[in-house]
Amino acid sequence: MKSYLKFLSRNKVYTFISVAGLAVSLMFVILLGDYAWRQFSIDTWHKNSDRIYLLGDQKEFAMWPQTAEEIRRMCPEVERTCCVMSQSGKIRYGQQEVKDQENGIILLADSTFFSFFDFKLIQGDPATVLNAPDKCVITESLAKRLFASKNPIGEGLHIVGDRHITQEDAQDPYDSTLVYTVSGVVRDLDRTILPNKTQIILSMERSAQVIGYTFRQQNFPLTYFGYCKLFLMTRPGTTLSDRLDDIQAHLTKNYPSWGPYFGMDGHEASLTKLHDVMFAKQNTEKDLEKGDKTRLLILLSAVLAILFFAVSNYINLTVANTSFRAKEMATRRLFGSNSLQISLKLIAESVLMVTVSFVIGLVLAFCFQEDASSLFRGKIALQNDVSIGSLSLCLLFILFVGTLAGILPTWHLSRYQPIDIVKGSFRFHSKMVLSRVFIILQNTIAVVMLTAALVIFLQLQHLIHAPLGYNVENLYYISSQGFRPDVIRSQLEKMPFVEETGANDGTTLAGFHGAARMAECNNKQDPEMVMVTAMDSTAFRLSGLKILKDYGPASEGYYLNELAFQKLGLSEKDRQINWYSGDKSPLRGVIKDFHMSNILFDVQPFGLIVEDELEGPDFLVKTDGSKEAKPAFLKMIADQGCPETEIEMHVISLEETVIQSFEEQQNTLRIISLFTLVAVVISVMGFVGMSLFFIRQRKKEIGLRKIMGSTSREVMGLMLRTFCMPLLISFVIAVPISYYIMAHWLEDFSYRITLSPWIFAATCAFSLLVAIISVGIQIAKAARTNPVESIQTE
Repeated sequence: MKSYLKFLSRNKVYTFISVAGLAVSLMFVILLGDYAWRQFSIDTWHKNSDRIYLLGDQKEFAMWPQTAEEIRRMCPEVERTCCVMSQSGKIRYGQQEVKDQENGIILLADSTFFSFFDFKLIQGDPATVLNAPDKCVITESLAKRLFASKNPIGEGLHIVGDRHITQEDAQDPYDSTLVYTVSGVVRDLDRTILPNKTQIILSMERSAQVIGYTFRQQNFPLTYFGYCKLFLMTRPGTTLSDRLDDIQAHLTKNYPSWGPYFGMDGHEASLTKLHDVMFAKQNTEKDLEKGDKTRLLILLSAVLAILFFAVSNYINLTVANTSFRAKEMATRRLFGSNSLQISLKLIAESVLMVTVSFVIGLVLAFCFQEDASSLFRGKIALQNDVSIGSLSLCLLFILFVGTLAGILPTWHLSRYQPIDIVKGSFRFHSKMVLSRVFIILQNTIAVVMLTAALVIFLQLQHLIHAPLGYNVENLYYISSQGFRPDVIRSQLEKMPFVEETGANDGTTLAGFHGAARMAECNNKQDPEMVMVTAMDSTAFRLSGLKILKDYGPASEGYYLNELAFQKLGLSEKDRQINWYSGDKSPLRGVIKDFHMSNILFDVQPFGLIVEDELEGPDFLVKTDGSKEAKPAFLKMIADQGCPETEIEMHVISLEETVIQSFEEQQNTLRIISLFTLVAVVISVMGFVGMSLFFIRQRKKEIGLRKIMGSTSREVMGLMLRTFCMPLLISFVIAVPISYYIMAHWLEDFSYRITLSPWIFAATCAFSLLVAIISVGIQIAKAARTNPVESIQTE
């Protein structure tokens, strides 16, 4: 290896480009490898995972705890059941307190939890740790936080669940004085769909006391973090697929909110295998860990592209350097080495290069794993996943990439005989055909990635600025709930950047609505649900809702949007809305349909009352666009004594709400943009390296052309044309590929841009410009060199 190390030290650009490119690409491979492995191994490690199912409907995983025993008795195929549910709250031990209102740190579970799942208990018996309502199991991290080195078993913890729902009857089940005895310690939840931030597991028997209401058949049991989940374990060799109809019939008969009601469609029972829940469409991510196969495919494609860039650069540069190591290889052949020995030596050098790059990439991966977790939206924990299996896989990967990266340079170098060097014919055999092929492939991928990033950006801007049917620019929704509305309004009107203030009853249009009513329909028997709100004339004007038909003022009269007017079967002669409750309201007019939240949301039946006297209103505030507005609004709410965790719920920018509704698309754009940037940088490094060796091999030609009368500009033009020809070929290949991929991606959007030719022209032009700048400096320097010096170097 001594000669190889000496070669690397003498060719620092080659060494830097090869190591840096491989290290960065391998960093992403390591991060994505851990991410993908965790995504696909979620809950597969339970010994009975293939027999565990999650019951729900076609849209949600939601069920009642009391259903568990009913289904077990009804279906002999069910061996056991387990219900779980998340809740936020406070965990107190003496003067210490752990609280979290943003995550469900409390997991309510049946007593079968630890015999159902194989979560590792550090202390405690799986059969008894939850066999009493006052027992609890804490995670390893919580045990260390509260008890340090002290044994937590038998200690008492005070649990206070956050109350998000109030039960309106005489018997309030909520109890903030609950005390539990620690009966077990479990390792922190990991590689499971259950919330990984769980800190304590309590008995489902006390769910009403922790959550604040009793589960009844009329409504789905839920908390701020989602619904109750029911897991079923079948007996070995049995299946529940033939029992779905029986389960559906049972739920429809005994649970009113399961079947069709008030004109709404009923629910259809579904069973999802435990290892499929991660990617299931019913997984709404709120109270379960969520995976996205589309995102995973994007990540995998991008990382493989970057790895290809790095490996192809290494192969390109190594092949380009064959002439500078030809004498070494010839000398080795003269001293008795055969082709196989030389090939093995060169492959070993390549494996060494990949190993060093892998180590650097691994260090970088540890440094950036938190950022990658946030970007990929999935857990990455390299330190937890080190094992003999993972180390063996890494070793095999290094050998594979090292051999792959070294096999072509090996073949190129080892095929020459010593006589080739003596005769000076080696230089004529090196035509750089392979390098041109790699440049074409590399630039094709780069153009496709650039086009994807540009199209996603344009589509996202198209969606954000789409006409919704109401105004959002410089508008804020300020909630006065819990405070004095007159005080809030007075302070708002005193702020210099506030132009107008209107009142409404809690509907922002760009996010959520306040209430709904069931209305009778003239054209069908079932009633129709209509979302309703009220606002004063100022808020109505600020909203920019367009009146299509105005039937004149009417006390408590409703404007209906076009869809509601159509759904209720109203005609031009109708001037009254008949509510399902028996009430009647005047029909004041028809407003143009609008999309709540963003353009991708379907139009909903909507009705609104415009009146200037509202009781306990919230406010719609128009500002002059000042950036000081939102901080001032937040401070105003904080000064009213609002808890810190709830302040931002009282101040909502309608513009920001629309933008945030496209968070998924924005995250995709960030991922594509990051990988495109990395790919372009690695590609530029490859261009720079190739230009150095390209010019180095053609110094004599450049010198002779200048001696024969060519100008520096003519020489530069010739060299650039030679170098850029593969790029032009790549554009011809990349454009149709880009069009096909992005046209297919855009099909998922009902409101989308048109793939204009300028998009492809722009990405090709940018790619060509980057390549010309990358190699142009080196070519210009060579073209200006004294031709005598170029001839003397040969």
